[in-house]
Amino acid sequence: MTRTWLTFLSALLVSACTTSSNTTGTAGTGGAGGEGGGSGAGLAYPLLDCDPLVPEFCGYPFPSNVYTVEDPGTVTGRRVRFGDEFLRNNDSTPWDYSDGFSAGSPILTYLLNATDDVFGGVTDIDQSLSGSSPTMLLDAETGELVPHFAQMDTQALQDPGPNPNESGSMIRPVVRLKDDHRYIVAFRNVTNFEGEVIEASEAFTALRDGTPSEDESIEARRDLYEDIFEKIEAKGWSRDEIQIAWDFNTASDENNTRWLLHMRDTAFELIGEDGPEYTITSVEASTDEGAIDPTNIAYRIFGTFRVPLFMSSPDAGSLLLLDENEMPMINEETPWADIPFEVLIPQSASAENPASMIEYGHGLFGEKEQIQSGHFRSFMNEYNYVFFGADMQGMSDPDRVVVEEKLASGKFSDVQPMWDRLHQGFLNHLVMLRMMKTTFAEDPMFGSMLNPDEVYYHGISQGGIMGPVILATSPDIDRGALGVMGQPYSFLLFRSVDFDPFLLVIRVFYQDYRMNQLLIGLAQMLWDRVEPNGYSHHVTENNLPGVNPKEVLMRVAIGDHQVTTFAGHIMARTMKAPHLTTGLRDIWELDPVTSTSSGSFYTELDFGLAGEPNCNVPMSQCRDPHEWPRRREASRKQLDEFLRNGTGTNHCLVDDADSEPAVADGVCSFPSLSECDPDETDAQDLCVWDVEP
Repeated sequence: MTRTWLTFLSALLVSACTTSSNTTGTAGTGGAGGEGGGSGAGLAYPLLDCDPLVPEFCGYPFPSNVYTVEDPGTVTGRRVRFGDEFLRNNDSTPWDYSDGFSAGSPILTYLLNATDDVFGGVTDIDQSLSGSSPTMLLDAETGELVPHFAQMDTQALQDPGPNPNESGSMIRPVVRLKDDHRYIVAFRNVTNFEGEVIEASEAFTALRDGTPSEDESIEARRDLYEDIFEKIEAKGWSRDEIQIAWDFNTASDENNTRWLLHMRDTAFELIGEDGPEYTITSVEASTDEGAIDPTNIAYRIFGTFRVPLFMSSPDAGSLLLLDENEMPMINEETPWADIPFEVLIPQSASAENPASMIEYGHGLFGEKEQIQSGHFRSFMNEYNYVFFGADMQGMSDPDRVVVEEKLASGKFSDVQPMWDRLHQGFLNHLVMLRMMKTTFAEDPMFGSMLNPDEVYYHGISQGGIMGPVILATSPDIDRGALGVMGQPYSFLLFRSVDFDPFLLVIRVFYQDYRMNQLLIGLAQMLWDRVEPNGYSHHVTENNLPGVNPKEVLMRVAIGDHQVTTFAGHIMARTMKAPHLTTGLRDIWELDPVTSTSSGSFYTELDFGLAGEPNCNVPMSQCRDPHEWPRRREASRKQLDEFLRNGTGTNHCLVDDADSEPAVADGVCSFPSLSECDPDETDAQDLCVWDVEP
């Protein structure tokens, strides 16, 4: 973060007015929402701005079908329609194209003065599948329980500015939900600070107990709730113990993928079979004065390649152009964009020994130059790989300035350019892959040093998180490696130190903690089009049109300050990857294996930190291990073997060449790197409340 941004942020905090987001509102029917799709066919929903089921906060419970209308033109038969009071000061446009809610959404409600005393939390997922669970997430179409965990919003209970009256109750699925599917949510036996079971709201009591109500939205939902209660009772719950329940439908797969797939197919058709055009703008040889790394790097190449432009301009802050069919269209005035790229060719590469190639995905709001990192340069030369990269437009360095400015405007929906431009960013990476396999591989000066039959993807942090989008949409690679990754973003953010400065600005304008959670839930609906939650289930199977199945290596650091491993577990489960054990811990519903001969796998490294917080706050004890997995000698060997052969092996050894060797053979723990203070012995200390109930 720059000093300028810090200064600007401080000024915002000092000058911010005291008004905050609305917390309550009148229900209002807002018109008829129509009948539900899928297993909800024949069930009527009122269209609401605020739902009286949670009178304390407009927008809860979320997601909910009462914020949708019937639309026969969508795949699901419904379309999201948020009202003015729900949105506060935000523009509805970014959400107007959605035909349902995210399959990775946080599930949010509010029970007055609730505690998490009855919630098992992230370490007791089995509770959610038991007969005594206080929460239920039910597949309304199959009757199956969905594994999840429930918790309170610890963010609202800690400094700065704790407010226990704003701590919502949340459910987080630990598997990706199905697309175009109806789900039912229910809570029971949740207690308050005095240990008393919390009473249901007046509106919900009327639905549950069949008592009269003067609220039109309650009367309009009588038949709907008979269906909901019938399905809940079929799982052994007693109707009179339910404190709140509701249903929602997830968006269709097409809702998430059609824009990017349309852009890809259009671009490849325009580019043609010969491959993308490119221009080399500068070449640095190892013999040049000031060369980056003569020992490891033979050539550093900069250039541009041409890509069809679907944005209002090539610059950060631009918006996706849509035609009358709500599909991306090429900019008529500027139909092509020249995208800068960089290539590093190692000394080991030659015409006799052509190098395999890796497209690199950079870190959070990073840039293509991250491929120049010293440990990458030595890896390239030792194992004979060319690295190439481009900025991930939408979440690259120039885009960070746009996001900061838009958040500082006080209108969350103004961040739309980030999600829009990520579509172009992913398209650029797909075209760059095609270029390296075709036209650049035939370059008269450098082509003979490259092996176009061995091209892979490797992303770290943001690049690891976003990697499944590229893997699911590119027909030009077979394997990819994802470092310190996870999904979905709405799960990652509140558990990441990287989000703290952005959240601080959001809270200037949306001071209610419940609104913070709702905004990120809304953001997830937009992220699904450009993040793994919309694509990871298509990577290894159920492949998108024209795309081959991939093999994927996923690797994380326990105690990571930036990307929680709990989100890594969700990604691994989505791709049905086994857990390549490293002598550390078991993981719920990831099958342990000691090696793999093919396919994908997930693995973990430890660096001596005291675990990771079970609550929704970032790990901040000890040194951040975020970058350490990629630097280990065992990881470098594992990466090379996997990319070339598709095998998974635990290479952690006491006597390898690593400057920080493992504690034992097969145990991937490197505790000397943590530098923990004497009092940093338990990550759960970070979950302690700063306010008394």
